[in-house]
Amino acid sequence: MGLFKQLIVVCLFSACFFSCKKETNTNTTKDVKSEYQSFVQAMKAKGLSTGNILVYENGEVVFKNSNGLRSIAPNDSLDLNSQFRLASVSKQFTGMAIMKLKEAGKLDYDQQVNTVLTDFPYDNITIRQLLHHTSGLTDYERVIANHFVKEDSTKQYILGNDEILDVFYRVNPELDFQPGDKWEYSNTGYLVLASIVEKISGQHFRTFLKEHITDPIGMTNTVLYQYQIAADPKMPHRVFGYNFSLNQKDLVLNDYNIVNDVRGDGGIYSTVEDLYKWNMALANHTIISKAYLDEAWSSGQTNDGEYTGYGFGWFLEYNPGEPRVINHSGGWVGFVTFLHNEVDTKSGFVILTNNSGAHFGTVYDNVKRLRAGETYQMPKKIAYKEMAKTIYEKDVNSAISFYQEVKTDTTNYSVNENDINQLGYLLINENKVDAAAQIFKLNISEYPASANVYDSYGDALLLQGDSLQALANFKKCFEMDNSLMYAKDKAEALEKALSKK
Repeated sequence: MGLFKQLIVVCLFSACFFSCKKETNTNTTKDVKSEYQSFVQAMKAKGLSTGNILVYENGEVVFKNSNGLRSIAPNDSLDLNSQFRLASVSKQFTGMAIMKLKEAGKLDYDQQVNTVLTDFPYDNITIRQLLHHTSGLTDYERVIANHFVKEDSTKQYILGNDEILDVFYRVNPELDFQPGDKWEYSNTGYLVLASIVEKISGQHFRTFLKEHITDPIGMTNTVLYQYQIAADPKMPHRVFGYNFSLNQKDLVLNDYNIVNDVRGDGGIYSTVEDLYKWNMALANHTIISKAYLDEAWSSGQTNDGEYTGYGFGWFLEYNPGEPRVINHSGGWVGFVTFLHNEVDTKSGFVILTNNSGAHFGTVYDNVKRLRAGETYQMPKKIAYKEMAKTIYEKDVNSAISFYQEVKTDTTNYSVNENDINQLGYLLINENKVDAAAQIFKLNISEYPASANVYDSYGDALLLQGDSLQALANFKKCFEMDNSLMYAKDKAEALEKALSKK
């Protein structure tokens, strides 16, 4: 698919991510802490960051560790006081803020949103539907990308709720579906929830969270941050997102986005120890009564009665009558996070990373392995990253030769169609169009039955100026899979352009 922007792939859960080679341990009575420490040290020895990790069992912390960079300009290491952007892990705090207003008798979950936000242009959306991701609201990032006008092209804008809702109300986009008809994850819904809190309470969402949620539990290192691009002397422990450039050598910031000041769907910064306090406050019902939490941890339903598996800001991983497990992941700019809470046993874990998802899957799966008493496994090498490095050090032909050598070595290398496709678009972003075309052509030879590989090759051909061959590839993509409307749209637009010549 032709996306001419930086592609960030976050692999949260991937069974094929790991090497079959296991680190052996002959101890029959394993020291739990030393097993976690051995895993972190093995990763560190290979130059791989694991971020900040905290694991607790039966209410007691069994392991906590920092491994990685807090910032890259200048280089500074993580420690346990490091405050990470939580991304969508923030949503549960928004859910709690709504619950606090319900507890105070200031709103009802089933009241319509426009009874609070009078400019809200939809008459049939309730607060509960926002909480459950069943509102049908379209994505605000898409609305901003298509309709926000930058008055100063040299300025790096940082938009928050007020600016985004102004655009949203002006555009008044159609709903993606009728409220309650289905479940669809919605950042827009949680933005609106934060604005509801502000309207009812008369407080900025930051102040409300501090006074009613974080301060009462002693979460002194947790804040809804007013984003600024540069280092902030008022927040010395703030973590910055980063990534490796395509050459696999240089570190680059991955921390800014135009909507970085949105509150409700993300924007909270916190530490592993503060999040442990949060999970324990939920398990012990010290932040709000059990009755409210029971409702918050009950699955939402669509209009036809289908259960969604999502509560008031938490994914639910349990069935009625079973011990409750609630969790949420987060991914934004360079941050990938996960907060897991086994409420009834007061056990769980926190993972906070800032290296754009690199090796997050390794960390997540190995925490799960070690908690289950299994032995950790080291990650495979990612073939496309080795290919990218080879392209910069030698040339694309050498990279393709490397691919042919390792593609069957599934013990040590991870090789798949999506990774090769991603490499092609990353090369396009680096203005290496000819190399990208060769990589896409390689993908066609490896995965000829995949429709998408022809669309990608068409994008590269179009950039090379070969419109006729690009058109042929777009058409072939759609002929193979008529659900890929993007290929059809590109083919029709190209045919129209060619007919005018």
